[in-house]
Amino acid sequence: MSTFSACPSCGYHASGGLFGGVYIWLHKCRNKGHWFCERCKNGDLCPKCGTDSVYWKADQAFKS
Repeated sequence: MSTFSACPSCGYHASGGLFGGVYIWLHKCRNKGHWFCERCKNGDLCPKCGTDSVYWKADQAFKS
């Protein structure tokens, strides 16, 4: 299971769900290893370094 409970880049938390299992997808930059979610991504680029080399849907941040 993922070690993330929120986006490490912007802090966005998954919301909703009465019985758990709620998550957001996290993506990982291949160049620098930055993690980010759909809310803070820059189009199809890493919001931190601007690269288009990204592992899409690399992990999930679960609601804690």
